[in-house]
Amino acid sequence: MANEIVIDSHNNHISRPTDESQIAAMFDRVAPRYDFLNALLSLKQDRRWRGILVALIPFKPAGSLLDVATGTGDVVFAAMTQRKEYAGFTGVDISEKMLALAGLKSHEQKLADMVQFRQMSAEKLELPDGSFDCVTISFGLRNVVDKEAALKEFSRVLKPKGTLLIMEFFTPRSSVMAKIFDFYFRNILPVIGGLFSDREAYTYLPRSVSGFYSPDQLRGALYRAGFLVNQEVSFLFGACKIIQARRLA
Repeated sequence: MANEIVIDSHNNHISRPTDESQIAAMFDRVAPRYDFLNALLSLKQDRRWRGILVALIPFKPAGSLLDVATGTGDVVFAAMTQRKEYAGFTGVDISEKMLALAGLKSHEQKLADMVQFRQMSAEKLELPDGSFDCVTISFGLRNVVDKEAALKEFSRVLKPKGTLLIMEFFTPRSSVMAKIFDFYFRNILPVIGGLFSDREAYTYLPRSVSGFYSPDQLRGALYRAGFLVNQEVSFLFGACKIIQARRLA
């Protein structure tokens, strides 16, 4: 069981991952159907959300972008299409199979010479200090074991006044919407995910939202890591947010 997320079926509790190998193994298992299920489960809203995220990337001629927890690279490819003034694009992830699919996409789209994909941890980025103008992470921060370590790493690799963009799910404040959101994530999403991919993973992933930061807690964690939040964009009645923060120095 060393590389599995343990599910207690008696009380619907899912233990938090104790090391990254659990998360990497889970994403390796779901990689083949990951893009398909993202579109299906979001009713194809994932592409629209990525477009809004990319539009918040600051204008920087010859700029450099790092996408953490890049998965199959969709944020990177969207940025390469929409932010053509950027000169450097890097995507990192802990899942070898996700990165293999990202690399395949880059060759199919004839973009392999313009982007690099590397396997590494968000908690320990093997990248130089102050080397990026913008860091993005989409639906990945809640799966990081030591989130505050990752935020400090994002600050370290950003240039002074660099931009961090986080897109993530949160438990919405509205009690009605919270119940609808919780019902869909806990009951419908795992069934659909199980039909096409790995039910264990699609049971863990939605429930991981309940153990994640609230928006206020994330703002506090960002401040401790040297960031100041300057913009938020909400979707799904607050269940999904893009948080734009700037490195303070």
